[in-house]
Amino acid sequence: MKLILSALSLALALTATAHAELPLTSGGVIRITSKSIEGGWHSGRLHQDARKCWMVKLDKPTKDHYTMLSLLVVERLQLANGSAWNEVAVQPILQGSPAVCREYGSD
Repeated sequence: MKLILSALSLALALTATAHAELPLTSGGVIRITSKSIEGGWHSGRLHQDARKCWMVKLDKPTKDHYTMLSLLVVERLQLANGSAWNEVAVQPILQGSPAVCREYGSD
């Protein structure tokens, strides 16, 4: 039992480290889920606009023809790391972004 708990603790620590060390770069391959579009994972790339707001450029338009989404509507974000996907917390990214990036309907 102690071995299982130790292994679980190590896995959680490595996951937390992976979150902190994942660099966000424009063009980074990602996948997202969002309640604002149809269910499931949607692949795309990160894009930082002129205001320094992180956006998601989708590989395929959604059924409602969206091709780009703000991180404000992203529920889960995973960054490609070789053949694996690493979960990235969206809220810390938004908190570190300019105020305009955290407002709905900002131009």
